[in-house]
Amino acid sequence: MKSLIIGLGNPIVGDDALGIRVMESIRDNLPNLDKTDILADVSIAGIGLVELFRGYDQVILVDSIQTGQYSNGTVVSLNKEDFSLASHTSGYHNMDIFTALEFSSRMYNDIPTSIKIIGIEIVNPMEFSDELSLEIQNKFEKIVNQVYQIIINETKKEIEINAA
Repeated sequence: MKSLIIGLGNPIVGDDALGIRVMESIRDNLPNLDKTDILADVSIAGIGLVELFRGYDQVILVDSIQTGQYSNGTVVSLNKEDFSLASHTSGYHNMDIFTALEFSSRMYNDIPTSIKIIGIEIVNPMEFSDELSLEIQNKFEKIVNQVYQIIINETKKEIEINAA
C-alpha cells in the first residue's frame, strides 16, 4: 500500500498556505510514515495535480477550506463525495480535481480510487501575505497534530483493508 500526501495552497496568500505549512511541519518534525510520500508544497490543480497521483494506492490532500460551518482552524476529514455540488468545469484546462480524476481514470489504469481530503477551515483565503493569520498561528501546533493523526488513521485503515 503506497500513499501520497499532498499539501495544497498558495504560499503567498496567507491562510491559503495552511495545507503547505502543515505538511512541511509534518515532513520535517514528525516520524515518517511507512510507504508514504509527502509533497509538502504543491500549487497546481486539476489535471496537473491528478498526474501526481499516478502509481499510488491512496492520496490524501491537505488544504484550507472556507465553508462558514466551522470555526477558524477546525480540521475536518472529507471524501470526494462531500464536494459533489462544488464540481464544475469549463474545459479541460480548467478542470476541478474531481472532473480531472474522472477524466484521468479513463486514460490511465494507475489512478487511485482512494482520495481523502483533510480540510482546515480558514476565514480569509484572499489576503496576500507570506504569514499565516495570528489566529491560525496560535492554533498551528494543534492543527498539525490533528492532521497527522488523521493521516495515521487513514493510512492504517487502508493497509488493514488491503491486507484482508
